[in-house]
Amino acid sequence: MGTPERTPERAAAPAPGSAPQTPRSPQALHAPRARRIADRLSVQFRVPVEPQFEPVGRRWTLRWYDGPTVDAVRCALARLFPDGAADALAVRRDVTTRALALAAIRETRAGAMHRSVGSWGQRYHLEQLLAGQEHPDRPADPREAAMLERLLAAATPESARGPVSPDLSRAFDLVARDGVAWLLPEHRLTGPADRDALALTPLEYLTSRYATGVHRTAWESALAVLPVRTAVAAAHGDPQPDPDAARAALALLPVLRAQLSAELDAIGERLAAAAGSPAGAPAAAAVVEPLLEPPVGALAEPLAEPLAEPLTEPLAEAPAAAR
Repeated sequence: MGTPERTPERAAAPAPGSAPQTPRSPQALHAPRARRIADRLSVQFRVPVEPQFEPVGRRWTLRWYDGPTVDAVRCALARLFPDGAADALAVRRDVTTRALALAAIRETRAGAMHRSVGSWGQRYHLEQLLAGQEHPDRPADPREAAMLERLLAAATPESARGPVSPDLSRAFDLVARDGVAWLLPEHRLTGPADRDALALTPLEYLTSRYATGVHRTAWESALAVLPVRTAVAAAHGDPQPDPDAARAALALLPVLRAQLSAELDAIGERLAAAAGSPAGAPAAAAVVEPLLEPPVGALAEPLAEPLAEPLTEPLAEAPAAAR
């Protein structure tokens, strides 16, 4: 059953100090019985489970792709066969390329994919991460599913001999080098008719348009968004914002208003407390002063209008004695 694209996940070794289990003789479990056990697990977990006889160890191994964890299958076997009829079986889960690529997207967003360790180091990290996860190949939502398909397509080499499988090492390198923002299926602002969460939210749209420097890197690698106040100020400071940017900023105004109201309430409470105790006024001022400072680069242009006419009158001549 195994292919080069799948990573074997074996059952954990017995705990130290535990009594070793004596496996049943292989003659005690014949092919029809192994097939019936595999079929029952397939129905229970809704994934194909196949029995495979290994001549070297002269025992049957139940194998499946993704799906339940090894521990979950072991527990199911103990419940289905309390008499120990399945003790002679080994169990093994193979993790597919799809599951590893999806984990690479998620780990890139978490900042845990590093090119310096190489593709095998990345693969080992992901295998350990997925060992305790059920159905690691299942995306969380339509957007993540679309991102996964785009990554697999980009990692699939062209071939004149027919369809080929995605190159997992290339998939790792793509997300480690370029991040995940390019995998987004839609780069437009979401609208009232959108129900699948594929398009960008207002804050995501403004981030993708206006983020620079470290904020741009954070967006491209982890889809980290700007603070609401910074995003709205960036759209306000744009001399010619596009209609979608204007709509996104307008949609965020209620959120920004609520944030500012909460800050003002906190300022009011602290100042009121300080007003009742003059000795605590300097300390209260030190606490609320940061709240009054706008974030760096938040305001793209001053709120006050510049002077209509510059000051053209020259300064008076300095007295000769002062020269």
